[in-house]
Amino acid sequence: MVVVSGSIYIRAPVERVFALMCDPAARSRLQPDVKPLQVEIEGGGSLAVGRSCRFRLEIEGRIVDYRTRVTEFEPNRLLLTMSDSAVPFETRIETRPESDGTRLTQTERFEPTDEMLIGTAESETSRNFLSWLEPILPLVDVDYARSVRKRQELELTHELEEKLGRWLLAVKRELESPVTRTD
Repeated sequence: MVVVSGSIYIRAPVERVFALMCDPAARSRLQPDVKPLQVEIEGGGSLAVGRSCRFRLEIEGRIVDYRTRVTEFEPNRLLLTMSDSAVPFETRIETRPESDGTRLTQTERFEPTDEMLIGTAESETSRNFLSWLEPILPLVDVDYARSVRKRQELELTHELEEKLGRWLLAVKRELESPVTRTD
């Protein structure tokens, strides 16, 4: 199981931060590594328990289609969704008042596929990690496969946390920027 989590302080009221988190299209537009092609709450309206969102995104040159369903919803506090994607993932978005602003925390949980982990094995860290010991580790460590998977999961977690951090910064900039009026 991979758990990716990030948190950021935003100088904006909880209501404003939570409203943005409940707007899947606006949230998607702020993701630096994603190009939203179509994002909508199915049937229109607003998010609530049982409501679904449809996502069609371009990520790293690939088109990804999936839906999420709201499983828990507490206004101005919690939004929990579960995807029906090829790799199902749970997303937990929490907001809470902090000082004169809001603490926004997002946590994602999923079971990575071998294909997702293979990509991490090609990273510089993997190539350098105990490379001189790799040929003999299976002889000394009966849990070698488990340790390799754990290392790959940690590398994947690190990569995804960096992306989540960039997105959280984009959300912060969006919510803290002065509103431009055209009256």
